[in-house]
Amino acid sequence: MVKPGRLQQLVTVGSIVSVVLVGLGLYETNRANREQQRLAAQGQITERFTRAIEQLGQPGEEKVDVRLGAIYALERIMRDSVDDQPAIIDILAAFVRVHALAPVVATREPTSDLFEENDLFEEAPGPRRLPVDIKAALTVLGRLDLRRDMAPIDLANVYLAGADLRGADLSGMDLSGADLSGADLEYARLIDTKLRSANLNGASLAFATVSGADLGGADLGDANLLGAVLIGTDLMAANLNGAFLIGANLTDAELLTTTLDCAVISGRWSPVEGADCTGWEWRRDTGN
Repeated sequence: MVKPGRLQQLVTVGSIVSVVLVGLGLYETNRANREQQRLAAQGQITERFTRAIEQLGQPGEEKVDVRLGAIYALERIMRDSVDDQPAIIDILAAFVRVHALAPVVATREPTSDLFEENDLFEEAPGPRRLPVDIKAALTVLGRLDLRRDMAPIDLANVYLAGADLRGADLSGMDLSGADLSGADLEYARLIDTKLRSANLNGASLAFATVSGADLGGADLGDANLLGAVLIGTDLMAANLNGAFLIGANLTDAELLTTTLDCAVISGRWSPVEGADCTGWEWRRDTGN
């Protein structure tokens, strides 16, 4: 016969075991439910991702709204799924590289064997407006809060000559070898941007922030750098011949072997004694 005290102990132990078993059952049920919800959410993200990629690939001007929707859908997916962020960044960067701007082909035929004097001083066309979907993709990429361990966004060798990029945030991106000649980058942010060997000839970077950027070997000939911030910028072996640098902040910039012939610095035409600046005056009459 079981003693009353012993019986009470058995009842207590049994109650505890029951509670534990019920708790384990609830935990397992909740875990299974969470896993099911996670798989359902992942399935929805995969479906959204697939649909957005299909929409992004639809060609033609009449489909621009569809592509815009796809770009912003991909941005939303990046927020909802960190794991998909690197792939989406690569997709948007590739979209910009492939579809940015077509090179301008001269169509005017010369009327004579000799150029008229005015042909030498013909004004360059104004900045070209980027297609709205390309601008949207660049905007989405520029909004990213890039982590230190994330590889730079790959826009190397992209063709954006003459593009209107005023105020664009291209910080931290890899634009090595890009053609940005004649582009309007006024007030743009190019902090820590890789621009090695990029073509920025005749580009306007007035009041742009280019601190810490790598412009080694870049062509900045005739570029407008009025009031630009170039603190700690690598300009080694860059071409700044004829550049307008009044008001630019070059603190701690690397200028070793940089070509500064005929550059406008502190109101003076050339810091290089004996440089031949014939023909540069007409480009700087208005300080543009």
